[in-house]
Amino acid sequence: MAKMTISLPDNLAEYVENRVASGRYSSAGAFLAELILKDQLHHKLDDEELRHILRQAEESGPSERRIPDILLETKAKLRDNHL
Repeated sequence: MAKMTISLPDNLAEYVENRVASGRYSSAGAFLAELILKDQLHHKLDDEELRHILRQAEESGPSERRIPDILLETKAKLRDNHL
């Protein structure tokens, strides 16, 4: 197992200490390891979703929509999703 030393702002260090004190985690390392695993899973899902979208796009063939229309639609979707 690799050892890593990190520095955190006081408020984040206190948060980690409180999470460990809650009893759910045996150490700060255990808490951070769980966060990293969740982050890995999140990014894996993003990658899989992106591959799926790209496959669908390739299979759909050329679009008859104009680029300005596509951009307007995309901006509206982002605005609706508060992104």
